[in-house]
Amino acid sequence: MIPQKIHFVRFPQSRNWQYLARVAAIAFAYAVGAKIAVSIPGINTLGTCVWPPAGIAQAALLLFGRQVWPGIALGVFFFDIFNQKVSLISGLVSALSACMQAFIAFSLLQKLKFRPSLERLIDVVNLVFFGAVLATQINCTLGTLRLCVTGLLEWSEYWHILWNWYLGDTLGVLIFTPLLLIIYNQKPAPRPSQNTGSQTIVNRIGATICLVLLVTVSWLVYNSKSEGSISGYPLEYLPFPLVIWATIQFGQGGAVLASFLVSTIAIWGGSQGGGPFIAKAENINQAILFLQAFMSVIVVTSLLLAATVAERASAENSLRQSEIKYRELVENANSIILKIDRAGNITFFNEFAQNFFGYDEKEIIGKNAVGTIIPQRDTRGNDLAAKLRDILENPEQYTRNENESIRRSGERVWVSWANKPLFDAAGKFAGMLAIGTDITDRRRAEMALYKLNEELEFRVKERTNALNETLSALRVQQEQSERLLLNILPEEIANRLKRGDSTIADTFADVTVLFADIVGFTQLSARVSPTQLVALLNDIFSTFDNLAERHGLEKIKTIGDAYMVVGGLPIPRQDHAEAIAEMALDMQQAITDFSNTHNQDFSIRIGINTGPVVAGVIGIKKFIYDLWGDTVNTASRMESHGKPGCIQVTETTYQQLREKYSFENRGAIEVKGKGQMTTYLLKCRK
Repeated sequence: MIPQKIHFVRFPQSRNWQYLARVAAIAFAYAVGAKIAVSIPGINTLGTCVWPPAGIAQAALLLFGRQVWPGIALGVFFFDIFNQKVSLISGLVSALSACMQAFIAFSLLQKLKFRPSLERLIDVVNLVFFGAVLATQINCTLGTLRLCVTGLLEWSEYWHILWNWYLGDTLGVLIFTPLLLIIYNQKPAPRPSQNTGSQTIVNRIGATICLVLLVTVSWLVYNSKSEGSISGYPLEYLPFPLVIWATIQFGQGGAVLASFLVSTIAIWGGSQGGGPFIAKAENINQAILFLQAFMSVIVVTSLLLAATVAERASAENSLRQSEIKYRELVENANSIILKIDRAGNITFFNEFAQNFFGYDEKEIIGKNAVGTIIPQRDTRGNDLAAKLRDILENPEQYTRNENESIRRSGERVWVSWANKPLFDAAGKFAGMLAIGTDITDRRRAEMALYKLNEELEFRVKERTNALNETLSALRVQQEQSERLLLNILPEEIANRLKRGDSTIADTFADVTVLFADIVGFTQLSARVSPTQLVALLNDIFSTFDNLAERHGLEKIKTIGDAYMVVGGLPIPRQDHAEAIAEMALDMQQAITDFSNTHNQDFSIRIGINTGPVVAGVIGIKKFIYDLWGDTVNTASRMESHGKPGCIQVTETTYQQLREKYSFENRGAIEVKGKGQMTTYLLKCRK
């Protein structure tokens, strides 16, 4: 638990002399107030008509905060112990009840943003209801119940004592809480100037007269023994006009002081057997009830009236200040301020507007804005009269607008208007308030800038068209270069070259290499022209290129009538051997189809091997992407040592493909540079 939030349930840690003096003063004031209340002659200690300590307790918490609760507890405890002669436990319970009542009233008022100055009507209402009517039920209920339980009071008297106790606490709060709040928060009067000195003397004389009359009338009314012939008249309300006078003239201070004086004199007079209440009552209890009702009316009425007067004075002062600020703003503002009615007639024209347009107020008020400060048409031919009509018909759409205006001299100027619609008491549109700013220089600069922008845009457009033509040519050349590069190199390798890689050499652990050679093509070259020979070879290799692209393989190069393709690079793939096998079978079928189409007896010899290779780009001119390593050499030997029309593979390739393809074991053959090798002929897919 946070220590700052439990001040009410523990003694505050601060032990400085100011705090102790404040607690002691509250305890002393509580005890003295209680002693005075029970010392009034003829008043029952359990039914006193007013209980000042209740008001003192609430005022203490409202002024100094909840941390001064020990002062209330000590005041109650010592009064009950030494004056009422109660037990220690009873004194503690009584102290707890009084503290609880004051604390609950304080908490409720704090939540309602209560201001101790009592200058707001809502603060007076909250104090009366929550402080005087609601919270005071706590102490009287617990106290009366305690007296009956301990045998100090008969149960038959429970409601009578509770009611009197409750009314006494209520009046104590109504009379003494506002009095203490106003006294403590009373601001020192400013030193009067020479101009207001006479007024101050008049006010003091008036206050003295009011005080003397109030005390005199109250004393005569509440201390005199009324005769039977006049006892039926409401003499007790004679001081009321004086209380109202004090309230209106001197505000909250006058209200609480007047109420306190009248209530004090009325209580004293009643205790002495005088005043109108004794004469009208059948017994002392009824007289006390009349007295309590009277004091409640006096206090509540004066407080409410004082708050109303204060709020009205505050509102009048705020209105006065607003009017002053309005006049300063409107008359001295460096802006055009005018009002127009629904017909467009000018109803207000401030001094700045008069100087700006060259019209006196008498000359312009009542005249229509069109034809005086607004031309019929602007320099571009726009109908400004129609525009003003549209603004007045649809004011919500024109909170801001700019238009050309005209001075009395005929000079055309530009004004930016901020518009606000005005409504009458019935809520109907009554006109517009317009605040204008001269933007002539800005508009002229904008027009000059507009012309420059037009010229600049024209030049930029010309340059852009020329640049677009150049870029289009460059784009075509770039696309051609990229297509050429992709025809020479794999896409991945081409991208690496474009990123700036100077040396490209990669090792691939597992790829499959295919070499193919067209059998009999050399003999054919002796029988046909070079052009025909190149055309035939182009048709065959173009078909092979399409097959390589279909199977996702990378063509490496052609050497004469030989064709080299590889699977598994430059982007590795798991099925490279299978893709090469499918490529080889499709190449055989393509050669067969080509022979039938061209009436030529062509066949193809294919060799395949699987293993690691090194791949990279060599040269700086006419560079190619090539492969190196024993795997490449062995694949080439498989082709050169193969049979026409057959696909010869190594043991390594056979092991990767034997589950899906049918092979013929050729046995061991002598391979140049390799010696005896077991090879296989790929037949078809299983």
